[in-house]
Amino acid sequence: MPSARVSRRGLLTLAAAIPIGSSLLSACGAGDGSGEKVVPFYTTESDPKSLALYRSVIRKFEHEHPGVTVKMTLYSDENQLQYLQTAMQTGTDIGVFAPPAANILDWAVKGYLLPLTGMIEDIGEDDFLPGTRIVHRGEDYAMPFQANASVLYYRRDLLDKAGIEPPRTYGQFLGAVRELHGRDGIDGISSGAGNTPGMTTQFLAPYVYQAGWDYYGPDGEVLFGEDEVLDAVKRHVAIMRYARKGAYNTNYPDLMNTYISGKAAFATMAGRLGVNLAAQNPRIAEVTGVLPVPAGPFRTGRLAYGGKNQYSVFAHTRHRREARAFLKELTTGENALKFALTVPGHLVPPLKSVKARMREEIGVSDDPYLRKHGDWVRTILDLVPHAMSPDMAMGSVVHGVYDGKRSNPCPWAGKAWAPPPPDASMVQSILLRGDDPEQAWRRAVDEFAFAARDWQSANPQWRPAA
Repeated sequence: MPSARVSRRGLLTLAAAIPIGSSLLSACGAGDGSGEKVVPFYTTESDPKSLALYRSVIRKFEHEHPGVTVKMTLYSDENQLQYLQTAMQTGTDIGVFAPPAANILDWAVKGYLLPLTGMIEDIGEDDFLPGTRIVHRGEDYAMPFQANASVLYYRRDLLDKAGIEPPRTYGQFLGAVRELHGRDGIDGISSGAGNTPGMTTQFLAPYVYQAGWDYYGPDGEVLFGEDEVLDAVKRHVAIMRYARKGAYNTNYPDLMNTYISGKAAFATMAGRLGVNLAAQNPRIAEVTGVLPVPAGPFRTGRLAYGGKNQYSVFAHTRHRREARAFLKELTTGENALKFALTVPGHLVPPLKSVKARMREEIGVSDDPYLRKHGDWVRTILDLVPHAMSPDMAMGSVVHGVYDGKRSNPCPWAGKAWAPPPPDASMVQSILLRGDDPEQAWRRAVDEFAFAARDWQSANPQWRPAA
């Protein structure tokens, strides 16, 4: 269990989150002594359209559940982990909350999360896309509300001018990035490395998967040390050399802004880039295409990085029944479809039934984005079933074999990818310090191996989900 001692910085971080329409005290579920049942709801979804939908769902839920109030609080991806750890240490009721995927299984083992198995069974276990559930000892501990896939955005006008076809192989990709880099001040690619959770892994993982390997195997053995993974690292670094040096220690907004402002020929990103691009720079959007990332020789372009987000329920929340009822209302049926349509292509529904309805919506919707860029969204929808992350789908690609995305969370992911993540440090040391790629890679292998050994030695009863 974590220490109960909380630093002044931690308390300031807790206070920095923004309760929507409430005080922090009421957001934490204290109520006013009138018998009102308060369900705290903590989310990182800050898109205005998504927030507007959430507010409407909350109003309807409160109307249908007299005496229940849902208090929504926003916090950011950057302070998500510290905020939640501080809240747990101080005994704050965080109710329904968005946890970092890498920490869910560890928190479930430690007893911080409420099992959601009954709710998952009511929804229908077969309705969930592969790799979206998080199961420990037969119990579900999270409700996914978003899946996505990273794709390759490219400037058709720049490729046409240079007489280059859209790349379908890694060699074509590297050649195009190299050829276009520096022309009229344009970067070859907007891609990066940094300590934001999952960012470097998002860009590197397709190279690892398309080398025929994963970070860890199905039973937790380290696969990152395979020779083909070193080749994958070298391929990724070769592409990254045509990004601006500032991208070697950056964040998502800077990477998106580089492409949106017309300063890069390619960008690797999930669907939010497309939505922001169409809204902020329609001229560049008109000449942009979307492809799977061609990162290696194994199933080229068919295996991608795919993140997902989920909500969990705090095990010590005061009103468990109401919290679970609100979570189900928020993440299923019509509400799930409406949420996905607030940022089309980025918020891909993790329920097959809702995803099918979204695909139908592309052809009939009056939404200007879907009508103009529905092909971008279809490309992402097609990739999502085979878009995965090493912290949630451990051992999906082993020795050049891929039999589908596994639902196999890595319980030591919070330790393995704790800032600074080994893969981020590896890429940065090669690009910023000029370290030998093999030496930098071996250091990363050792760190990933230590994280697995250390957690498993403290949790000898653990058995993989897959």
